[in-house]
Amino acid sequence: MPSVLKLDTADDSVPSTAPTEKLTGLQLAHLETASQILAIISRYKLAKNAFLAKTQGGVNFLAQIHSRVAAGEAILMCLPAFPFKSPNNSTKVLGRLPDKAEEFALAHLNGLCAAIGDIYEPGARLMIVSDGLVYNDLLGVPDRDVWAYGEALRALRSKKDFSHIEFCRLKDIVHVDIPNDLDEIRYVANATNFRHALLQQFSKPGYNVSLRISEDEDTCSTYRGYIKFLETDLQNVYPVGEGRSKSKYKRGIEYIAKQMLMRGDAFARAVRERFPDRLRLSIHASTGENKLSINLLPTDTSFTTPWHCSIAFRLDGTTITGHRSQFDADDTMELVYEDGRPSYFREKSDLLSWAAEKGGITCDPLYPAGLVIRPATGRNALSIGDIDAAKVRTLSELNSPVVLRGFAKTRNRDLFVDKAHEFGTPTPWKFGLVLEVRDRGEDTRGLNNVLSAEWMPFHYDGLFKTVKKTGEDGTEKLVSTPPKFQFFTAVKTSPKDTGFTLFSSSTLLFKYLPAHLPLSSLRPLTWSVSTSSFNSTVIRGIPLVIDHPVTGHPCLRFHEPWPQSKTQFEATNVTIDNASEGEGVAADNTMICDALTSLLHDRRVAYYHTWEKGDLLVSDNILAMHTRSDFKPGCDRELWRIHFD
Repeated sequence: MPSVLKLDTADDSVPSTAPTEKLTGLQLAHLETASQILAIISRYKLAKNAFLAKTQGGVNFLAQIHSRVAAGEAILMCLPAFPFKSPNNSTKVLGRLPDKAEEFALAHLNGLCAAIGDIYEPGARLMIVSDGLVYNDLLGVPDRDVWAYGEALRALRSKKDFSHIEFCRLKDIVHVDIPNDLDEIRYVANATNFRHALLQQFSKPGYNVSLRISEDEDTCSTYRGYIKFLETDLQNVYPVGEGRSKSKYKRGIEYIAKQMLMRGDAFARAVRERFPDRLRLSIHASTGENKLSINLLPTDTSFTTPWHCSIAFRLDGTTITGHRSQFDADDTMELVYEDGRPSYFREKSDLLSWAAEKGGITCDPLYPAGLVIRPATGRNALSIGDIDAAKVRTLSELNSPVVLRGFAKTRNRDLFVDKAHEFGTPTPWKFGLVLEVRDRGEDTRGLNNVLSAEWMPFHYDGLFKTVKKTGEDGTEKLVSTPPKFQFFTAVKTSPKDTGFTLFSSSTLLFKYLPAHLPLSSLRPLTWSVSTSSFNSTVIRGIPLVIDHPVTGHPCLRFHEPWPQSKTQFEATNVTIDNASEGEGVAADNTMICDALTSLLHDRRVAYYHTWEKGDLLVSDNILAMHTRSDFKPGCDRELWRIHFD
């Protein structure tokens, strides 16, 4: 059997020391599920963190997860985090309230829970335990700011439907006799009482912070992290100058960091007592002995907590985090406001503005990839005719999909077809120009399960749109001729939380390739596909990786294997032709297919689009692969789709 702690095939394995010889089949199944859940959490680890370095392969965490799995219960986690914005909003953050950085962090964490739900039906929930009142007075942050930050986070969770995220305040883990119906005035009036109660009820007598720093690796790591961010957090609160030297400032920072450690020790004890059955996550680097250190933001920089940094986006969707001053000084970046407040930076481009004479547009990044464009002055302020097709097409080549929401007349068939001609050259197929994508039951019209309500495999459109070509050796070969773009409009939508269309960008997929399967090993590979549908098509020798014809960036060309066990229609068989021949490849056909399939469904990669009536969507069929989740058979869900080059 696989290693007990075998990660899914998109990740490198973690060795296990747990014995399995005497386990029953059901116990082994539970253990394997627990292993997969721990593997999912490991995807979100801090970039340079060893994650399970001193835990014998994570046996202690595995045992916690296994007990929940065996009982058929949701996986519960807790994360002390999201205290308040750094007081330094001149060079570090954009303000005192949550912005796009917090939105992406919550989306990232919600995706972690959703990913567990993808493989374990009871799912997962994450409790964010705000430690704002534990530390804010040490940093000169008003209690009112801590309240406002927490309230805004809760509003953001509701607005964005981050349904797997829960919040907890300090008042919920200490014993103070106050009304449960807490408002701003009661919160601020009792803030000092909450702090005193924490220290009185949970401080450890005789706790020697200096000794802990010298003897405990996790404490030392946290201390260093505190000093690092305090140096910039407090530079405006306690400026160096007349009466305060650099060395005096440094000593003051070290003193505050130690005070934070003492309070943090009491807070950690309170969290353990309040949530003994929850997996403990942490934003701080650690040995992995008592907590799992995770990255809250999809970034490769060291700025991984949204309350300590600002967030920026390149045109290709790449996420960058850093100090505000870094982006303020970058002439290629511009500051974007949302709801009248600064929210994030983005790469400057004329592609992101048009129809200015009619009020213009907003263009915002989607997590984990893609853009959503809306009329700036409100729904239906612009119509389908106002859309700048050339700019949207170019944007989709860089970062797909591009969602156009709130435009008028998008379900007018003639206008939809006219706009497709503006985007490029429409490419009809056996069904004509416009495919009406809806559940037709067993009437497949030769398109396999495309016109059904069941899940579809990840694919790119037009794989089975083929022509016969004669090679240099005179032999005839079937060649796929897929279109370059897809253009959708949502005529009718499916019930809530069903009928998603998923898009996975090669940009993100290749970013998360496991170490044992680098891009260089995939480039030489080809694959073959066969199905009894689409006129019993068989295509061989398809390159697994191609370069984008415009950007030159590598793009995945693949079809998720779809055995008969997954469909009531026709199976699709996929085989890597030369699995053992790629540079550095130490993987067979199944391992490569499984790894790519896992990454395509990875919540850090796959954007789940919830259709709203009237949505338009453009996706580059080379850059992004896509699929559809299932929905209630016979419901009204209907999309129109046109391909164009």
